[in-house]
This record gives sequence, C-alpha cells and structure tokens, in this order.
Amino acid sequence: MKLNHDLSKKHSIHFFFKLLLVLLLINILINIAMSNITRNFIKNQNIVHLRSSIEIYADSVNEKLHSVERFMYSTITHNESLEKLNHVQTFLDYQEDLKKVQTSFAEFEYQNETHMTFLLETDSTDYFINVSNLYIPYEDYLLLKSNLKSLRSDISDRKWKNVTTKNSEYLVKSVHYEGKIIYAVISSEDILKPLRKLNIGNNGKLSLKEPNNIPSENYLIHAQNEKTHLPFDIYVLVDYAEVFRNITLLEVFLSAVPIIITILSIIIILYIRQWMIKPITRLTERLSQLGDSIPPSEFFISEGILEIDKANDKLNKVIFDMQELKIREYHSQLELKKIELNYLKNQIRPHFYLNMLSMIHSMLQTKNYKEIEELTILTSNYLRHLFMANQDFSELKDEVQHIKDYLEIQRIRYGNSIYFSLNYSDDLQNTLVPSLLLQTFIENTIKHGFSFQDLFTILLSIKK
Repeated sequence: MKLNHDLSKKHSIHFFFKLLLVLLLINILINIAMSNITRNFIKNQNIVHLRSSIEIYADSVNEKLHSVERFMYSTITHNESLEKLNHVQTFLDYQEDLKKVQTSFAEFEYQNETHMTFLLETDSTDYFINVSNLYIPYEDYLLLKSNLKSLRSDISDRKWKNVTTKNSEYLVKSVHYEGKIIYAVISSEDILKPLRKLNIGNNGKLSLKEPNNIPSENYLIHAQNEKTHLPFDIYVLVDYAEVFRNITLLEVFLSAVPIIITILSIIIILYIRQWMIKPITRLTERLSQLGDSIPPSEFFISEGILEIDKANDKLNKVIFDMQELKIREYHSQLELKKIELNYLKNQIRPHFYLNMLSMIHSMLQTKNYKEIEELTILTSNYLRHLFMANQDFSELKDEVQHIKDYLEIQRIRYGNSIYFSLNYSDDLQNTLVPSLLLQTFIENTIKHGFSFQDLFTILLSIKK
C-alpha cells in the first residue's frame, strides 16, 4: 500500500531513473540466483536419473546372472553328453558329445542374448575347452586358463570372482560337480556396456573398481552390491564440466543479458534525459506560465532540437489562430442556420404543392376518389422524404423510392406520357448518396424536356 501511495505521487524524472536502476539490479540478482538454483536442480535430477538407470540395470543383470547360474547347475548335473566327456572315449564319440554340449550352450545363449563365454574342465580326461562362442581374446583365454586353475580348490565359494589379465578385467563363475567344472566368463566391458549410453561426459568413467584421483569438478556415484544385490560394485564417474557445458554457456548468456540491458538502458536514459526530457520539461513549464495578458512569443526560446523549435514557432500561431477560429466558428454557425432555413424553404416549393391541391380539387369535382387517395398517399410520402432529408447523405434505396413517388405523381398529372426505366444492382441499395441529388436531376429533366406531343422517356442507370 505504501509503495502504491509513493508511486501515485508526482515525481521527477530523476526519481524514476533511480527506480529503474534499482529494479535492474534486483533483476540481475534474481537472475543469478535462479541460474544457480536451476543448475543445482538439474544436477540433482541428473544424479537421480543415473541412480535410477543403475538400479534398473542391476535388476536386469541380476536376472541374467541367476539364469546363467541355474543353467550351469542344471547342465553339470543332468547333461549326459557332458558326463560322457568326463570319461575316456573314442574321438568320434568325443566329437559327437562335444557338439551336443555346445548346441545346448548355443541355444541358451540365443534365448537369453548373453555374450558370455562358457569353459569346461574335466578331471578324468584333463580337458579344458570352450563349449560356447569365445567372446574373449585368445591371449586372455590362455591367461585365464592358468588363472582358473586356482579356483578348482575353492569348491565351496559360489560367488562370482574378479579375475584380471594384462589388459582386461573379467567376472568368473565356476560350478563344480563330480570331477566336472563349468566356468562362465564375461568381461567387465560387456557387463557395463548398457550403461555406456548414459551421458556422463567425455571424461566420465564406468568401472567395477573405485577410481583414484577424482577431479573436484567430477561426481562419483557408488552403487554398492549390498543395495544392487550384484556380485560387484559399480562406480560411475560423471564429468559435470562436459555434461553441463551447454547449460553453463546458457547460464552465462542469461546472466550477461540483464547486465548488457542495464548498461544500454542507462546510456539511453541519460541520452533521452539530456536531449528530450529536459527540453520538454522547460517547454511544459513555459506553457504552464502562459497567460492571456502575456504574449506567447516571450516564453518560447530555441532548445537546439528541431522538433521542439518547430513546436515553439507554431505555438504562437496556434494560440492566435484559436482565438480567431472561435470568432469564425460563431459566424459560421449563424451562416449555417441561415442556409438550412433557406434550404427548407426551397424544398417546400409552394407552386408544386399548389398544383397538387388544385389537382385534388379537380378530382373531387369529377369524383375520382381512387386517384385522390393514391395522389394523397404519394404526396404524403414525397413530403415526408423532403422533411426527413436534413442529412447530407441518404441510402440509395430511399432516394430511388422518392424518385418513384415523384414520377407517379407526374403520371397522375400528365397521364402515361412519361416512361421511366431504372437500372442498378441490388448490392448498391444501402450505398450512401447525397440527399435529393437524383430527384433534382429527374425533376429538371421533366421540367425542361417534357412535351405532350411525344412519349417522354427517362433512363436512369446507377453503377458503382
């Protein structure tokens, strides 16, 4: 209420100039605060999105790993061909049984869309062979062959193991049963491949081990196996500088725009104040001091601005012209009243109406009552239009009807010696035309051209 009361008062341009500066500064501060709030909100939303994606991914991986484990246990305990491979047999039998085992693993791989390598080791025959597609480099396969020997003694541990070679990291699951061992091997790169689609920046990293030397501008998301129920932890290093580069540029732009607008506004306001507001203020002050007893020329001086100087030059003339205009307007009103009076007098046309009365009197003597009634109605309509035609313009349909009434009176007066033809479009009926203009032409035509000896023809065509 107090602010509204203060703004309702009259203030100078300096007050509004300072008020505008304060508002611009407040706008800058609000814009900076909103930018920070927006940036933090987007970052938090991105973290929530990443965590949700990791949880969804963890559920999917858990389901696949459990299906792999169930398949491995089922195969090692119930597959007859696998049992035969653990005993000495001919080469043809070995090839046939191995093919059956590989077919079983291939069908599982096709149904579950897994990129996992399955290896088989037997005690009796000392075989170490792959029974599925090989998704690991052959060099790593040889290294894993020696490393996996250490897992044979750890029969009770059924967890997935982390095995590292020179260049890669693998997860290995082993299942032991009656001298047979099945290994499931998958690289960490294949496990983390679905998460590569996440936007973590060019310098972001996905790994199963905690990264070292984390930059301060990056953010680490640690998905612990206690929460994900995976046999490993997941570490997602987010490169915020890269992920939010476009947002940062937008924030800088949005922060710079109010500052630029403020500077330009100050420059424009100062210019307007110096070269427009001050001269107009002086002109207003001089106009407020203008009185009837003081000549206007004493108040208007040159301001150095073309428009204001022209206004100063015209103001004296305008003031004097206004006084003269009032006098002229008064005389014009008097003259207009005289013209209107003369116009009405001329419209009455006494000789025309005397003729009408004489015609009615003659018809009474001859008892032509029907024609008297018709003539009376036509004359009444004719007079009504004349007295209503006090405006400058009338609609065309009214003027045409007035002409028809006038010609009908002449027909009663002169008989069928006058032929009238009218041609105009219906869309012109509401067009405004000068009042009595057409009737005047028709009346003058009959007055100066009519003769009882010949048929008198009037053709009237109206076009837009």
